[in-house]
Amino acid sequence: MKLRLLRPFAGGLTLATAAALASTPAEACGGFFCSQQQPVNQAAERIIFADNGDGTITAVIQILYEGPSENFSWLLPISTVPNGDELALASDLAFQRLQLATNPQYNLTTRVEGTCRSPSSNTSRGDSIAVPRETCGDNALLAGCGVLVPDDPAAVNVEASGTVGAFEWTVLSVDPALAKPADATLEWLTNNGYDVTPGANALIAPYLMDGMYLLALRLTKGSDTGAIRPIQLTYAAAAPMIPIKLTAVAANEDMGVMTWALANARAVPFNYSALELNEARINWFNAAANYNQVVTEAANDSGGQGFVTEFAGPSAQLANVIWQESDESSWQGLQNGTYSSFSQIFERLYSQYQAWDGFWEATRKAVTLPTGISFENFRLCPGCYAKDVSFLPTELLAAVEADVIEPMRSVQRLIDRNSYATRLYSTLSASDMILDPVFVFNPDLPDVNNVHQAERVTECSQAFLEFEAPWRIDFPQGTVIRGTPQDVGQWPTEVDQQPANFRVVSLAASGEGVVVADNGEVINQLLGDYNAAVVPVGTDLMQSGGGACALSPLGRYGRRAPAALGAGLWGLLGLALLRRRAKG
Repeated sequence: MKLRLLRPFAGGLTLATAAALASTPAEACGGFFCSQQQPVNQAAERIIFADNGDGTITAVIQILYEGPSENFSWLLPISTVPNGDELALASDLAFQRLQLATNPQYNLTTRVEGTCRSPSSNTSRGDSIAVPRETCGDNALLAGCGVLVPDDPAAVNVEASGTVGAFEWTVLSVDPALAKPADATLEWLTNNGYDVTPGANALIAPYLMDGMYLLALRLTKGSDTGAIRPIQLTYAAAAPMIPIKLTAVAANEDMGVMTWALANARAVPFNYSALELNEARINWFNAAANYNQVVTEAANDSGGQGFVTEFAGPSAQLANVIWQESDESSWQGLQNGTYSSFSQIFERLYSQYQAWDGFWEATRKAVTLPTGISFENFRLCPGCYAKDVSFLPTELLAAVEADVIEPMRSVQRLIDRNSYATRLYSTLSASDMILDPVFVFNPDLPDVNNVHQAERVTECSQAFLEFEAPWRIDFPQGTVIRGTPQDVGQWPTEVDQQPANFRVVSLAASGEGVVVADNGEVINQLLGDYNAAVVPVGTDLMQSGGGACALSPLGRYGRRAPAALGAGLWGLLGLALLRRRAKG
């Protein structure tokens, strides 16, 4: 298959594009033109491709990069977990919303098999069981030990994370039954590079004890020198392609590359391998802990040139993900308002859009400041100069429409006018970036759900109480892994020696593809050996092959995984803890 490919970018402006625009020679930094005294390293890139059906491709390209910055922390208690031109600006927020909607999720359901022994004849199977502390030990996940959660950073859960505008954000939760939930939370923040104000624990403790989440934000790397906004570019091409070789100039080791492809069928890597991950390698108790490492190993095992399909399905599933009906309603209401002063209109714009890409750029275009007042000073305190600002409401609204609103609408339109969406992900190092990945569209392949479900089974018998029983997890791939009560919440390190790929497939524009490597038999054998060590062969629990099980004194127990996270309205309360730290 011969493909006509245009190379218009390398995650940002390419060497060719920038050279055409520059009037003087410049050195290149991995697709960026930047000071050689202050180089920029590409840490990851995210790209949205849309096949326009007329021989052109529209690409929305974002670079996440590493560079100098000042750090500060901003902590907010929240009630829910948040979720036409050829060259134009796009929005980081569009990527955040699209990524959140298509992120892989690994969820465990639970089931009890058989009947466990009751602790006494007077205690029904559904009653709460009081377990002595010496039985619980440090593992507060055992049944009856819920009030004994240790006050340490490990008890803090990361519910969601990402970036928005100039910020990195993390949503944390903690068991309100902890003796000092705020202490554990602040220790986690400190250990993970967040600055916190002395005495903050007393301020956030009441919210955590009420079971609220904590949203922690800090400046992204390099934001003190100005964030690079994504760009949207339409160009002639037969298929999407990432000119990854240009990226190798300044790529980090194992740099993440995340791609969404929008068309009328599922996108597949044409000259890279399609990777199907070994599900037993994923930590189903906390997939975020090792998912990226498994993808990296899977890509390395395919010669550094392979992509995992993380989502593939009708684009109707992504309707209103980027630009929501509530967004449009809010914007129309703001435009139709009547304003008698700059403060009145600016307060509404600021409260709604100040964290969105382009807000301050739009403001700079539409206002005239008093002589001697810099825009930087105005930005620090808009209300201080509001009475002296010259502006026209129509011009300010038009600037916000063009720089803030339209970039979000534009990405949603790309999704809505194509019937199918695919998300692919890989990690690559500079040494792997010797072949530009090309993607084609195959209508013969099935959908891929980004939500993965497995079942954890507690196998009971009258020999054990339920919290004493070991457990098994049945994976969709047909494999099984076993564990004991001591293993609850901890994924076995022994599986790290298994292949990261269950299968490696070579795909094209039609057909089911050719299997390049099938590790299913090896993985089953390795899991069988591991399971036999957890529950020795010869007990009535083990049957041939180590995959099936029957009632036995060696039953199984499992922990419920966190519920899948969804985007929702941010119920922010007014707590902001800020502290600026000088660059080190």
